[in-house]
Amino acid sequence: MIILGINDIAHHNTSAALLRDGEVIAAIEEERLSRVKLDNSYPHTAINEVLKITGISADEIDHVALAGLDHGDQRPALDRLYEHIAELAKEDGDIRKFYRKQQLNRYTRLLRSRPKMPEAFSKKPATVVEHHQAHAASAYFSSPFKDEKVGVISLDGSGDFSWGSVWIGEHGKMQHVEHLHALNSLALLYSAFTIFLGFKATRHEGKVLGLAAFGKPEPLYSRLMELANPDDWDHLLHAKLAKCTLRQHGDMAQNSIAELTEGLSKEDIAAGLQHFTEKLVCDKVEAYATELGVSHLALAGGIFANVKLNQYILELPGIDNIYIHPNMGDGGLAAGAALQAYADLNPGKLPIFMNNIYLGTAITEDSAEQALKEAGISYQRPVNMAKTAAELLANGKVVARACGGMEYGPRALGNRTVMAPCSDPEINDWLNKKFQRTEFMPFAPVILEDYCTDYFPAWKPEHKAARFMTLTYDAADIAKKNIPAAVHVDQTARPQVILREDNEGYYDILHEYHALTGIASVINTSFNMHEEPIVCTASDAIRAFLDAKLDALILGPFLILLPE
Repeated sequence: MIILGINDIAHHNTSAALLRDGEVIAAIEEERLSRVKLDNSYPHTAINEVLKITGISADEIDHVALAGLDHGDQRPALDRLYEHIAELAKEDGDIRKFYRKQQLNRYTRLLRSRPKMPEAFSKKPATVVEHHQAHAASAYFSSPFKDEKVGVISLDGSGDFSWGSVWIGEHGKMQHVEHLHALNSLALLYSAFTIFLGFKATRHEGKVLGLAAFGKPEPLYSRLMELANPDDWDHLLHAKLAKCTLRQHGDMAQNSIAELTEGLSKEDIAAGLQHFTEKLVCDKVEAYATELGVSHLALAGGIFANVKLNQYILELPGIDNIYIHPNMGDGGLAAGAALQAYADLNPGKLPIFMNNIYLGTAITEDSAEQALKEAGISYQRPVNMAKTAAELLANGKVVARACGGMEYGPRALGNRTVMAPCSDPEINDWLNKKFQRTEFMPFAPVILEDYCTDYFPAWKPEHKAARFMTLTYDAADIAKKNIPAAVHVDQTARPQVILREDNEGYYDILHEYHALTGIASVINTSFNMHEEPIVCTASDAIRAFLDAKLDALILGPFLILLPE
């Protein structure tokens, strides 16, 4: 059975995915093709691309799965949200004005129609999957957990007027526990603070996380906790914080934050916000796990892009293992909808672990050579690419790699990656300037699995999530000595644990580098200029290589060296 998943009405990162017999075989976000960061236009190009990648025609599609409810079907969640807004409006004038102004839009939006599917699919059987169910399905049905009873949790900014959901996954079926309505969204609160700190919402929450390591959580943490009800998640946020979730850019949100943070440094604001988020989410996740009787968790939704939070969840008492869907944000909804549709049509099918995440556009030998000739760039074809690349890295060079299928999700995992030695912490400043990135952001390492426990003692082979760079670990002394450039100021790192079965060409470079240097890890950062999507095609890679003036580019089987 072949299912086409489409994420067509998200606020960002529209996408398409193809599922064959329960396994994702192609997936891509519209932004990678349009080159518009967080593109939310209808994913016509992404749909065509997944068909092209797989060689499947539109006629061969058996079923279509759409992520996100039609506007009319959002009514129950929308009404629940407005009931809560009305409650808070009684005690806050700003919320009262907001409530009155939104009444017309509240009802007229229900009349809006969903974008039309391409004609080729309009008569196919179709399933519509609610936003958070699609997130949850993306996590559970692609997880490494088979017969275990799994707690499945999604948390994000907002989707279908909820900011989260909870499920029990067992025997290939998800049983609904509850949805969380959007007024209490900790992710939207985080975005409002992101804006206050001078960054862009939805794009730069990771920068706030990086900045938090330089600050002290008090006194902001205590101030925020005074405005929260940790024991009542139906009324989690008091009015002062709820204002921030209603309109993150608006004056009522930004003025509220300014009052709360008066006299505090940006670092301390970030630290207080991060600690507040960690405390509330971890305590609630622990309570859910106890209530549901689970020790394994499958997680999705944008809040689980917060890698430090994920570390603390894994460390919770009673939690044996967690899995975070590699594309935890809205770009993963297309695959999630398709997975849920497949489960509904094939009851009892167990999850299929998403071992392969190189599901996007491929750079082949032919496409690489054509792009090089069009750019007029000289190149070579090394007999032993892995050894050649390792020697460049051992000599302190920065090497980009663009080969094979593009990664699915926000993390570069070897096929659209920039590698650099981790031994000199000053390389962070140099790389940040090259890519026009923020100087306090840490770079992540890729590490050979055989040496991971030496560098990160808490890591275990069953931690499949670490293969996708979705959580941090405390760094051991050998990591601080050998790869200081990849260890953040809080003494953690976010590793990609690499096995040869995952990516032979990438693994072999690291293996040869270890043979030369005795160090089993290098920096792995995404191959893109600041504020651009990760490179997709060979032409994208050549342009980024030249713009950043990197030392070398591996493009398919070819090597390009920057002229001296």
